Amino acid sequence: MVHNNPGEKPYETKYNDPYFLKAQGFNGAVTHWHINCAITYDNYIQHLIPLESKERKWMEDKAAEIDIKLKEFEKAGIAVYPFTDFIVFPQSVWEKYGEEITGVGNVGGTGGMDARARKPDLQSKRTQDLLIAQIDAIFNRFPELDGLTLRFGETYLHDTPYHLGGNPIRDGEDAIKDHVLLLTVLREEICVKRGKKLFYRTWDFGYNFHNNPNFYLAVTNQIAPHPNLIFSIKYQQGDYHRMTPFNPTLGIGRHQQIVESQSRMEAYGKGAHPYYTAKGVIEGWPETKYEINFSDNRFTGRLNETSVPRGIKDVLSSGLIKGVMTWSNGGGWQGPYIKHEIWTDLNTSVVAGWAQHPDWSEEDLFYQFAQNLGFKGLSLDLFRRLTLLTVEGVRKGHCCSFTANDVWWTRDEFFSAAANLPIINEILQKEIAEQVLAEKAEAVAIWRQIESLSKEIVYPADKLKEAIQVSCSYGRIKYQLIESMWVLMLEKGRIDRGMEVDRLKLQSAISKYDQLWDEWRMLEHSSKFCATIYTDLAFRNQKSGSIGELVDGLRELCR
Repeated sequence: MVHNNPGEKPYETKYNDPYFLKAQGFNGAVTHWHINCAITYDNYIQHLIPLESKERKWMEDKAAEIDIKLKEFEKAGIAVYPFTDFIVFPQSVWEKYGEEITGVGNVGGTGGMDARARKPDLQSKRTQDLLIAQIDAIFNRFPELDGLTLRFGETYLHDTPYHLGGNPIRDGEDAIKDHVLLLTVLREEICVKRGKKLFYRTWDFGYNFHNNPNFYLAVTNQIAPHPNLIFSIKYQQGDYHRMTPFNPTLGIGRHQQIVESQSRMEAYGKGAHPYYTAKGVIEGWPETKYEINFSDNRFTGRLNETSVPRGIKDVLSSGLIKGVMTWSNGGGWQGPYIKHEIWTDLNTSVVAGWAQHPDWSEEDLFYQFAQNLGFKGLSLDLFRRLTLLTVEGVRKGHCCSFTANDVWWTRDEFFSAAANLPIINEILQKEIAEQVLAEKAEAVAIWRQIESLSKEIVYPADKLKEAIQVSCSYGRIKYQLIESMWVLMLEKGRIDRGMEVDRLKLQSAISKYDQLWDEWRMLEHSSKFCATIYTDLAFRNQKSGSIGELVDGLRELCR
């Protein structure tokens, strides 16, 4: 799957090329085409979307665009299962049936920020009729489709200007009823009547369908298995984060499952610097040797039982795992924007290769990838060592082993210092700042080693050499900067507690912080392969709560 940033130009990536996917051994693609918005509902009421309207013209143009892409996938022999926001309807549908299909409450999920968000009433007969018409229209208009992939937990309307809608699932016990109803309709219309595949994603927020085994079974046990019905589930108990348990809904129940993995995680650089994730996906992350509290992403102090799954390989014996969906590209918002796909390629290749050959080891698949790039001899092992170092270089830089974690404090191209305020308070209360900063220093030491290793390797091509070396320097600067941020966040925490300010120490820390930003900007301009760098703003360009705001406040104290 390639998921484009909402509201932005679609990614230009080889992972949109069906012939490339075929050559890599993929047999299907989850395309981000907004296919549910490319139909006119003439099968429900003729000219429900007025003829000659801008609304209808947009839909017809979108359909024609999809036709071209779909033909290429069909020629390449790659099945297509588009990402589909069911019950996102055209504005004309809402104008005519709004009172009948509007539910109670607010739209959940990030998509609820959009002014066109609407809470559908899934229990309404009219909504159900329109849903069935929607499915019928999609397959009548695009009969070549092999199936559909449901998205319900987040709904984004940024790229569909004439459509309204949102997550149709209610909260609590009502959510179970809604899922059962939605599954019943989709299973009948897609899997039974049309013999097409339905990938029903369980992704949502809170402790619900995606990560709560009791909730998952309460829904799925009410639905009869079908060979065309597959539940799609991320491998982590939550989003793609470190200090997070393996997803306990995998390998249970009686339905087929496909596992979602992400090749370039938005919380950890988006491929701008090396971060080897495939080993963690397959075998489990090093930290999952220990029990982790899902609610606040901290160690409990206990070892995990050996029977607790840590990676996908640990649930294969269930017989339920039928494949892997790689988020080869996408996830998150805005930047950083990469200029070379080496780290995306590595993670995608190893996970996809293992999905095709689960009896092969991760290490063998890694070396096969590296040899295909042209690495030889000692350089193969140096490349392996470099990538393995990133596993803990990333975790120890971003997260704390000694406290709770706000796993979203840095994501995409943003640093949200305010998110760490409770963690800073915990560190100061427990008097463990020395341990925390030692871990950040260790992370920087790891990244210095990574940067050095990148210069020891003999490369098969100059472009690859530049891309890897620049990305390793990018990672070293970023994690040095993060270390400085923790120093400054802790200083701010001490000041807020009324402790005396050491102005010389503070000035030195700010100076180092500024120097690293300057070095990062210079690196960005030094190479065409360098990804765009981060900003000092908080999530989605907010000044409030940002690291920039925090440091500016500290500057004032030094004057």
